[in-house]
Amino acid sequence: MGKRAICERCLKALPACICSTIESIDNQHFLHILQDPSEEKKAIGTARILELSLQRCKISIAETFDPDLFDLDNSYLLFPDPTAIPASELCSTVNISINADSQFILLDGSWKKAYKLLMSNPFLQTLPKVVINVAEKSRYRIRKSPREDGLSTVEAGYYLLSQLENNSKKFEPLLKSFAYMIDYQISRMPTDIYQKHYIDKEKD
Repeated sequence: MGKRAICERCLKALPACICSTIESIDNQHFLHILQDPSEEKKAIGTARILELSLQRCKISIAETFDPDLFDLDNSYLLFPDPTAIPASELCSTVNISINADSQFILLDGSWKKAYKLLMSNPFLQTLPKVVINVAEKSRYRIRKSPREDGLSTVEAGYYLLSQLENNSKKFEPLLKSFAYMIDYQISRMPTDIYQKHYIDKEKD
């Protein structure tokens, strides 16, 4: 049996292609996604939605990264930390000055993989940390996080950029593409499998 045909743009199987849902968004702040290699070809990965939609976005795939490729004096890491600054307050915080060249780094992987990326790249640990205010539970209905506040990468990007620009409506197309992807994947599952592995487990 031959390999499944893949969309060269969104990198998903042709029947699951999300390209028709993508809308271009002129985001003010550059988003740099550092992706664990295990995430690159996952059918339900969401980082690609951000890269396709945002005019200022890049995905870099590796386990370790060269610090010289980053402006460490003007970069911020989205990661929960006691010292982290809420994204919504970043523009007004004393001694913190973000600008058009500021870069926001987002780690793409499971919590375990994201933490490994952080530990494997000491320069990331030195960056100022940013946190987001999450208004609702993750809509990632077919992938469970060990954290109650766990989000998909596209949801994290949505909240981060919305709060940096104080404009959630501008970034709603990200969630629409995400919902389309999730709905398609669920439609391909036998009802009893989805019920057992996702609905019933959610109630436990």
